[in-house]
Amino acid sequence: MMKKFIDLHVHTNYSDGFDSIEEVLKKAIENNVGVISFTEHYNISSYKVACELAGEDIEVIPGIEIGTDMSKYSDGKKHVCHILGYYVSNDICKLLDIYELDRFNCVKSTLKLLNQNNIDISINDVLENAKDSKSIGRFDIAVTMVKMGYVKTVQEAYGKYLDHGGSSYVKRKKLSPTDLIKKIQEYGGVAVLAHPRSLRFSPQKEEQFIKELVDAGLSGIEVYNPHNSTKCRKRLLTYCKKYNLIPTVGSDYHGGKREPKVYVGYGIENNLKITDLSIISKLKERKEKLDSNKK
Repeated sequence: MMKKFIDLHVHTNYSDGFDSIEEVLKKAIENNVGVISFTEHYNISSYKVACELAGEDIEVIPGIEIGTDMSKYSDGKKHVCHILGYYVSNDICKLLDIYELDRFNCVKSTLKLLNQNNIDISINDVLENAKDSKSIGRFDIAVTMVKMGYVKTVQEAYGKYLDHGGSSYVKRKKLSPTDLIKKIQEYGGVAVLAHPRSLRFSPQKEEQFIKELVDAGLSGIEVYNPHNSTKCRKRLLTYCKKYNLIPTVGSDYHGGKREPKVYVGYGIENNLKITDLSIISKLKERKEKLDSNKK
């Protein structure tokens, strides 16, 4: 019997993905994925729905992805650090509520800056084009800009206006990586460093940074990400061995027309296809250890 693949980092239209949960699950099953995690940005809403739809065909592990404040590490490069939290309890919504309030305030400030740049978009325009009017963000602004003809693509909206260095960029309040890891643990979650390629450190500074995260409670690194080169994976595996971290796997699938094309479970040009179920057992063991330490 053919071993099934693992993909612990996918997105749907419950955050900034383009596919529905049904569509992602269909693709996962077609691609022989046996374990999946819907790590939506700043919400855990898709988990229950995914479990109901998946049935016995595929194991769904609860997950979430949250960004961090990297200003402390500013050295002229744009360092991005996202943390994945697996098995977090619903109590994490206490933290997400704070994030959401700041998110909405950032939307209003961003629209004000866009208006000053002769881009006449209102909050009502964004709400009309949002996938979820209860939770709007930069992505919804970008989609609105495309639909109203101010830019041709979402990527252009981010590059010119909404991202770091853009004329209408507004910085959100976020926790530092170490503080976020501690919060994830507080809410019963196993913290894993997502797409480490988005860190722009030299190998020496990269290890120093990861050691800081380990001291805060980091449990794993997304070693098997389609954007990690073979050389990068080898380096990350040495950290995992040295600091007792779990090497996890995730495609960071979003769907849509992004290039290069990423496939659930397969990655880019079949550079994922990980079947090592010890990854799952180790995550579960780490979760059990966290829970037992709380008793």
